[in-house]
Amino acid sequence: MQKKILVWFLVFPLFACSSAVSYQKIENVKPTKRWGVMEAKETAKSMSHSLSVYYKTELKNGFLEWKAIQNSTSEHIDTKLISNEVLNQLTKDKVPFVDTSIREDATKEMAFGKTGMVSSDSRLSVGKFKSPSHQIKGEINEIVNYESGDKIQYITVTLFLVSLETNQIVWSEQSNFLKKSRVEGYGF
Repeated sequence: MQKKILVWFLVFPLFACSSAVSYQKIENVKPTKRWGVMEAKETAKSMSHSLSVYYKTELKNGFLEWKAIQNSTSEHIDTKLISNEVLNQLTKDKVPFVDTSIREDATKEMAFGKTGMVSSDSRLSVGKFKSPSHQIKGEINEIVNYESGDKIQYITVTLFLVSLETNQIVWSEQSNFLKKSRVEGYGF
């Protein structure tokens, strides 16, 4: 009897803590009360398409640099996820980007290459950095209202493309979401 109880205490936590996991197609995801997959995917899709078309038809050259998206909403939104999805799609569309955050590391590597300790076939060349001609920056904003037990949330995601030479905003795009959800415990 004691062995059965001991086995039960050892085995039960394994079953109690396990949960089934399943994957869904992203296209079939349903809206949730919080910022989720649907909003992130829709934003990335519309923004990357619009910017790619603008780059290919209007700019036609130059390098872009990404600045972090600012989240001014009450929700936790992983802005890096949105940035990565947009950048990934733009890169596939052959829109050129530069990452100025690695310049210091690259400069150190070039200096080390000049010491003679690096073989000539793998030494980094000096004078080949590319400068960005434009920066992409963005904001996520919201307006929240409560009406008759419902939370009504208007969320806007806006990206801007700014010319570094003129400081002029040359392109912008918005994704808008109007979410309505029932507030739990409203009216007790």
